[in-house]
Amino acid sequence: MKNRILLSLGMVGMIAVSSAFGADVGSKLDQQLCSVCHGRGGTTSSELFPQLAGEPAQYLINQMKGFRDKSRADENAKRFMWGISSRLSDDDIQQLATFYEAQPPVHKGKISDQVKYDAGKNIFLNGLAEKNVPPCMACHGEKGEGKEATPRLGGQHEAYLKRQLKVFYSNDRPAATAMHEVVKGLAEKDVEAIAQYLQAQ
Repeated sequence: MKNRILLSLGMVGMIAVSSAFGADVGSKLDQQLCSVCHGRGGTTSSELFPQLAGEPAQYLINQMKGFRDKSRADENAKRFMWGISSRLSDDDIQQLATFYEAQPPVHKGKISDQVKYDAGKNIFLNGLAEKNVPPCMACHGEKGEGKEATPRLGGQHEAYLKRQLKVFYSNDRPAATAMHEVVKGLAEKDVEAIAQYLQAQ
């Protein structure tokens, strides 16, 4: 009985050490590779790069593997992520994704255009039935918080959001099949409105 208790305690200790090691690996990779562009802990003030803090792990895993196998081929993916991702093993990717998912998102967006914000909120929550655009919240959550393989959009930089929405007009992100259909019904002003709403969440 005593031996079984000691064995159980030993297993718990090993799991705790393993978890701590995993978090440490993710943190080190963040500092060594990712923080230059994405900021320490995945929070950046640069509108060129996305916020990673609080992004669902599965979404990040999918994207990093897409960069690595070059199936995600938008301009900035090629410029910044193809080279970096080629250095990452599956385990590195898992550790980074777990690390970033655990970081509290820091949102600094503000409403700079109330008319655009209100229009974007309406599209995000209700869609545009006349243009066959479904409510964005159906997949991304009411505040754009994301879940599992669906990205967190709330609090992303406005410029980054607009740029990514426009990428879906092309075939540079082939895995995002749902978004390729959605953007067909979005005009330029709709894209700007949605981005204004989301950056302030």
